[in-house]
Amino acid sequence: MKTRSIIIIALMIFVSGSIFAQGNPNANNKKGDRPFMNIPDLTEDQKDQIKEMRIMHMKEVMPLKNELNEKEAHLQTISVGDNVDLNNVYAAIDGISEIRVNMAKKRAAFRQEIRKVLTEDQRVFFDMHAGHKKNKHMMHKPHQRG
Repeated sequence: MKTRSIIIIALMIFVSGSIFAQGNPNANNKKGDRPFMNIPDLTEDQKDQIKEMRIMHMKEVMPLKNELNEKEAHLQTISVGDNVDLNNVYAAIDGISEIRVNMAKKRAAFRQEIRKVLTEDQRVFFDMHAGHKKNKHMMHKPHQRG
């Protein structure tokens, strides 16, 4: 019984941490611009290309985000109660992990596509500033309950 309680608490912390980590991507960005739009000396053509790539990327990732949210909610549902089936919990966690890996791969491909339209100097700036976890955490304000 004690082990089950610890597992349930750990899963609840995992799920709630995932929700809070998402934050608001536009918290510190003017007009929803992403950090890669702050790359110095972008031409209008480069901005247009990056904007188009970003739209395509969002269209690809949105269904995955929706599916991830559904699977995390399902995990929450099956993780509580008196008769928790750990095999179902583990399967749900595996499903969540699979989606996250898929999203990470799409994000990596998206970054490489952006790099292709940049000059060498711009790529250096991009590699140093955009998409790093420290920048993502700095951009997000803590989740506030209302």
